[in-house]
Amino acid sequence: MNFPLLDKVHDLYEHFASFFWGIGYFGWQASATYALYVSYLVSWIDMVVFALVFVLSGWVNHIVLKNYINDPRPAGSMAFLANEHIKLHQNGMPSGHAQLTAYSLVFSYLYSGRYLYESIALFAVTIFQRFMFKNHTAAQLFAGSVLGVAVAYFTVYVLKQSKARLRR
Repeated sequence: MNFPLLDKVHDLYEHFASFFWGIGYFGWQASATYALYVSYLVSWIDMVVFALVFVLSGWVNHIVLKNYINDPRPAGSMAFLANEHIKLHQNGMPSGHAQLTAYSLVFSYLYSGRYLYESIALFAVTIFQRFMFKNHTAAQLFAGSVLGVAVAYFTVYVLKQSKARLRR
């Protein structure tokens, strides 16, 4: 038997799933773009500080922490994009996607006080995608998340303290 309505529902699911996974895969770029915009609205200096800490944080994650901690990615990692080359030899602790997304979204929320639930949703989709595609373990995602939140709080604290001292 042929059920055209079920075929359409299945096609809709296929399109939605790719969109959903795409949001998760590109979550760190979307959150960074949002944070750049929010920080620019406050001050271009804050935007530059955000960007510098973002790049430094990503470098420390990718070059220093992953090599020092030496915790491998889970077996059976899946690629999201057809041309994506998953570096199975590269370690996964801590998750860079989780770290940079958490840093960007927490930084943005501390600055704007807005879009908390949307930020949580974007973060959750990013984490879920990385876990479902077996790019990271739960511990690697948790460690990256905690590190990103800590870096965001520290960065905002230093920025606010610096501004307070300049006003004196």
